[in-house]
Amino acid sequence: MNKLIGSMLLIVCMGCNSEKQQVVETQADSMAMLQTTEYPITKPIHMIEFHEDPYELSLQMARVDIDVYELIVGMELFNGAFFVSPNAKRDFSGKFTVYLEDSNTLFPIAKLKESPPSVEEFDPHPFVNGTVNWVRSNTTYTQRLQRDSEANFHVQGEIRFTIEPRCTFERIPITIKYEAGELHVEVMKC
Repeated sequence: MNKLIGSMLLIVCMGCNSEKQQVVETQADSMAMLQTTEYPITKPIHMIEFHEDPYELSLQMARVDIDVYELIVGMELFNGAFFVSPNAKRDFSGKFTVYLEDSNTLFPIAKLKESPPSVEEFDPHPFVNGTVNWVRSNTTYTQRLQRDSEANFHVQGEIRFTIEPRCTFERIPITIKYEAGELHVEVMKC
């Protein structure tokens, strides 16, 4: 009987002892896993350049003649962005447009020039379903302007277009200022 009780006690002790070893081993294994995952990555394999905005707009003014200037608008596109060219033959709301308020001091004297020129293509999308001139690459627009005043003045305007595929109508407010014999353009900040 004593042998039976002793055997049972030995089995119970061995069972309890092995459970403690398993818990310790499990903790050790998880600590080892944590340590291996904490190593920082020091050299990326491939960097992807991401722009939050799908475009970047730049403005400048160039003097062509005594009272003739060119407003130059640069459109740099990112992440597959595109918009409708002002040269599209069909009527689209959201075509790229340079709008200036009516003024007897400064006014456009020629059609807006696009470089490189967009190419007409067929788009089967239900909102288009026909030909359109999509601008899909970096493009420069030039608007020739006539100044008709020697006095200082400010003319308000906007650059308007719908940027795709985000499908938002963009209205960038601009001011053209003639001060101290110089014509400047700037984006108005809110």
